[in-house]
Amino acid sequence: MKVLITGASGMVGQELSKLMPCAHCPSSSELNLMNPEAVKDFMERGKFDYVIHLAAYVGSLHDNIDNRTLYFDQNILMNTIITKYAYESGVKNFLGILSTCIYPDNINSFPIKEESLHNGAPHADLMSYAYAKRSHAVQLTAYKESFDVNYNYLIPCNLFGLVSEAHKGRSHYVNDLIHKIILAKKNNESAITLFGDGSPLRQFMYAGDFARVISHYVNEGQTGSFNVAPEINLSVNQIALLALKACDAEHLSIKYDSSKPNGQHRKDVDTTALKESMPSLNFLDLAAGIRKIYDIESSKNV
Repeated sequence: MKVLITGASGMVGQELSKLMPCAHCPSSSELNLMNPEAVKDFMERGKFDYVIHLAAYVGSLHDNIDNRTLYFDQNILMNTIITKYAYESGVKNFLGILSTCIYPDNINSFPIKEESLHNGAPHADLMSYAYAKRSHAVQLTAYKESFDVNYNYLIPCNLFGLVSEAHKGRSHYVNDLIHKIILAKKNNESAITLFGDGSPLRQFMYAGDFARVISHYVNEGQTGSFNVAPEINLSVNQIALLALKACDAEHLSIKYDSSKPNGQHRKDVDTTALKESMPSLNFLDLAAGIRKIYDIESSKNV
């Protein structure tokens, strides 16, 4: 089976390319996903059996707020272009990667089930990115139902892992938290400052675990679309305290900048379909995962 992975240099892509060493993993200079003619030509020449679309313009809550049009334009265009020309070139299998931020903000039944996807608008702070990703779910379902192709998507919770150089400065909470701990220890500071008030609840998954899910999904020829997340659901403050302990930094205090937004308060997802699909799946413990990334990143110059 000839597999194409877009975004292979990213946090999940780095891990997935190790698990699928025979996959084609073009760089952005080899495949410009914003250029329709370049994508069309690449797909026609490639004759791929399966596309795993990891590439996305993704970043922190605050970068999303500051660059709303960029997050919408980049993602809606690349998702549309790669899906359209994958199908037109004869690709029968396509797996898109979405995000739990696509779910409605006004939902009050937790954990969130897949069928709740269109029951309201996403949170205002991530509206552009969330709607671009939600639109890809609509597009993939339309292709699947219209043309009888295996076009599906997975909806992962927040991720953490090794961040590519291109993505640094726009990291999600856990990676940013680890970076702040490293800098505070290096500079002999007594505290770290986090945005919001520490109350939002979040599920976080190690990128390597999500890569294993994708690899299993593809290799087993699965055909569904569902949530992917561990059962753990902690507050931002609980995660911060856990990280301080994991990184031998319990001497640091935590300050919160309440002038910054919290984002969506809660968005933990139901994983019944995941467990039915992959009953033996286990996730890396969050503290162990944080320590793993901390050890790697603290050995570098930050």
